[in-house]
Formats: sequence, C-alpha cells, structure tokens
Amino acid sequence: MKRGAKELEKNDYIAAIAKYREAYERAPEDPEISIALAEILSQMQRFEESNRILHQLNASLDKTPPECHFGLACNYFGLQDYDSAADCLEDYLEAEPDGPFAADAEDFLDLIEDDEAMFEATGLKTDDDYEDNAVCRFARSLLASGEIAYAVEELEHRIGQSPESVKVREQLTIAYFCASRESDASETAQKILEELPHNVIANSTLALMEFEKGDRESAEKRLSAIEDIRLLDPEELHSVAVLQLDLGRYEDAEKTLAILLQLMPYDENVLHKVGYARFMRGDSDGAKACYQKLLRIDPHDTVAKYYLNQCKHTDAPQKNSSARWAMPYQVPFGEAFRRLNHINRMLAQPHDQLYRTWNQDTGFRDLLVWATTLTDVRVKKSMLSLLFTFGDKHAERILRDFLLRTDQPDELKRAVFGMLKHLEAKEPYQAYLNGRWISGHVNLLDLDYKMPQSYESVMQLIMQYMMGNCREECSTEAANIFRRYIESLNRKFPRISVAQEISFAAALEFLGRRNCGESVTEEEIGEIYRVTKPRLRNAILKLEPFAAVPEEKE
Repeated sequence: MKRGAKELEKNDYIAAIAKYREAYERAPEDPEISIALAEILSQMQRFEESNRILHQLNASLDKTPPECHFGLACNYFGLQDYDSAADCLEDYLEAEPDGPFAADAEDFLDLIEDDEAMFEATGLKTDDDYEDNAVCRFARSLLASGEIAYAVEELEHRIGQSPESVKVREQLTIAYFCASRESDASETAQKILEELPHNVIANSTLALMEFEKGDRESAEKRLSAIEDIRLLDPEELHSVAVLQLDLGRYEDAEKTLAILLQLMPYDENVLHKVGYARFMRGDSDGAKACYQKLLRIDPHDTVAKYYLNQCKHTDAPQKNSSARWAMPYQVPFGEAFRRLNHINRMLAQPHDQLYRTWNQDTGFRDLLVWATTLTDVRVKKSMLSLLFTFGDKHAERILRDFLLRTDQPDELKRAVFGMLKHLEAKEPYQAYLNGRWISGHVNLLDLDYKMPQSYESVMQLIMQYMMGNCREECSTEAANIFRRYIESLNRKFPRISVAQEISFAAALEFLGRRNCGESVTEEEIGEIYRVTKPRLRNAILKLEPFAAVPEEKE
C-alpha cells in the first residue's frame, strides 16, 4: 500500500495500480485497501470495475464505510447514471455529514441539481435528453451481453416516445446492424442522413454494411466524407476507428485511436485496437507495449496475455491475421476452442486433484473467469455451475462479481442469485439487473415442495424488476401474496405461458406496492413490464383475492 501511494504521488497510475492490486489480493476484505484500489480505478476511468470492488467490499462488511458511498457516486456519474450518483451522495452526507468528503459531496449534489451546469458537463438538458441517454446506455449493455433482440425492443419502444431523438436513432441503427436486420439499419441510417448528412454513426454503420457486402469503394467514400475527426466524441471516434481497421487503413486508424487514447488512456478496447493497428503496420514492439500496459493494470487479463504472445509472431503480420486476431476485445474462435478443450481436460482429473488445482492454480481460475465472459450462453452456464460446485470463498467472489457485470445477461444472473442463496452467502446481494444497480435480499419462496420453472420465473421477475425500483418491503409483500396464491393451488399448477409469467409479476408488483401504501397506477406498471391493459387486469383479478392478509383463526 505504501509503495502504491508513492507511485501515485508521482502520477504513475500504472505502477501504483500494480501495487494496490498486489495488496488487494493479499487482503481483499480490508476496507482501506479496497477503497484505495477502487479510487485509483475510478481515476483511470475504469468506473465499472471500481464499482465492483466497492460492492464486493459492502458484501463482506456489516456496515458500509461512508467513503464507499462517495466512491460509488463518482463511478455512477462516470457511468452516466446520474440518479444513482445523487442517491449515493445523499447516503454519504447522511452517514458522515462532517466527513472529509462532505464539502465535495455537497458541491457534487449542487452540480447534479443545476440544469445549466449539467448541460455544460454532459450535454443533456431536458428530461427527454436524460431518458434518451439512459435507454441508449442500457441498450449498449444489452448488446454487450448478447441480448440483441431485447436491445432493439428497448430502443424501438423509446423511439415511439421520442421519435426525433438522433441519439436513440443512432443507437437503433447499430442495434439493427448487430441483429442482422440490414434493411432496417439502412432505412434508419438514411433517414438520419437526410437531416444530418455528415452524421458519423449513420455513415460508419452504412459503410460497414457496404464493406461486408463487398462494396469497398462505397465504404471508402463514406469514410472520406466524415469531417474533421478532432471534433468527434468518443463513440464517434470509436466507430471511425473500427471502419478504418476493417478497411485496412491502419495508419489512419492509429491516428484516430491516438485522439481516443488521450481521452481514455486505460480503456481495454481502445488499447487493444491500438495494439492491433500497430501490429498490422509491422510495429510489434508498439503493439506489445499496449498489452503489457493492460497486464500491469490487470495481471489476470487472459485476453491481453494471448495478444501479447501473438505480438511475437513478427514474420508476417498480415498472414492469417483474421484467424489470430479479433476486433472485439476477446480471443478469436480458434484460441477460445483450444482453451475450452484445456478446461475440459482439467475437469477430467480426479475430484481431489481438481479441487487442488482450483485452490492452487491462479491461471486455472483466471481461465474459468474468462470462460464466463464468452458469448455462448451454454458455456457460461456450465462454467457458473462449476464455480458453484467449488463453493468456496474464491467461487463466491467470482459469482458476486458476475452479478455486477453490465455485459452479462440477466437470465444467468437470476441463476447466480439462486447459487449464492444455496451457498448461504451473506445477503444482501448487489447486482446490475434490468439496467439498474440494485441491492437486496433474494425473496425465494420458502416452500417444502418444488414449483414448476414457470412459477419460479415469476419470482425471479419480481426480484429483477422490484429490487432497486421500490422499497424492499414491497417485494417481500409481493412474494407473500404469491405464496398465498401458490398454497391455494394444492400443488396442482395450471400451465402458464411466458407472457403470463410477466403479467403475473407485474400484477404482484402492483398489489405489493399498493399494500405497502405506495400510490402506483396500473398504467405505470404496464409501462414498466410492457404488459397490455387487459392482460394486466386479468392477472390482478386472479391474484387480488390473495392480497388481503388472511385473519388468524381463534
């Protein structure tokens, strides 16, 4: 810790974080070390990772250190979740009104509550601007987690409410492209260009589509039409760089990425693309420097280890590059296949030997964590189940960390809640669910018999939507109403469809919140769950008789 602090005094973030990580791995539950590591990660704009460190610390302690609230507020602001930032600042001031960050917290709150100051800081002014920004942020996390259809649905829904929003239409163009809906992507992009001929996102997406169809000339023309890149924002710069790399314009890409690197010097996606551009230009030493930097930031980054090794193949950078390099920050298919085969061979070891490997081999643990980040849901699910079988503190930390990742699907996170519950891991659990950072207890129904999966899904949906959206007693009340309904069935469960699962969950939230004295309308709940009025009304009528607490018999 002392060595890390000395490096920080010299403004050497890379050297400092290496020392802080070393300290953290020796004592992950030490509040001082965790907060110091989270703070430096936040200063390096690695806000989500910093958040995960702070949430893990909260999970290990009975009481949240006040500094955690302030640290989370800084991260949420960096992640553009301004409501959560304000909540955490208020939590800090309540916990420590005269604390060392009190003046900063008050100034920070004043900024968030000042429309003009926030417009200067974020470019957002109206309520619609903030909502558009929140939906786009959520859609990006859905795309990263592979929930592409859901991302399209969210954006289309927002377009219905805010049809003029350029930001939402840009994001929808990208989502359509990711969903292989080329005609929809093209139509949406063309409409943007009719209003804004130089729009970077629309031009870049159309150019990528043209390039994929083999029309390189049209793609090159669109790239040339993009004006002064020095004036672009990070998302636009990233789109241009991806297009330049795809077209093999590595020198131009490196110039674009150099601007982006000034804004985001420690971002893994940016550093990876710089490394790729340098390697393809024959600068293997420059490429190596990118991956060495990433490994000093995080020595457990197995993707950086792979590409650092690839930088040694300097014989012919262009030869088989598509098989050995991937544009997203992930290993290519061949390497992923080799790694999964290696994991399978390790799993064939005798039980005692496998557990020894798990406990002693950090590289094996890193490989299992990497496998949970793959796009294939089946692979992720099997790796999470394997972690659950190990069931020790290492496994618990990895499972908790998975819950907090914005690039992982909610469906698997709901399964992880159940795993942590079975491991008797301390509650509340923190997670990123349904586009929100939440903290709460898992209200699993304590029945002495098993329900069908569809009925379990209703409870999981309640947890997903209600945690963080209303008081915890409301979700407990909703679970109690459902328990009374279940008990009335006498273990004869009528079949319910996926649509009914959602309408049941929506009705339970409505009844649970109403029973707790909250004023909420059916229209508001229907909007949250995307349930039609008739379907919601039917579910409420079915469950309402169980909303009243039965009187005890004398």
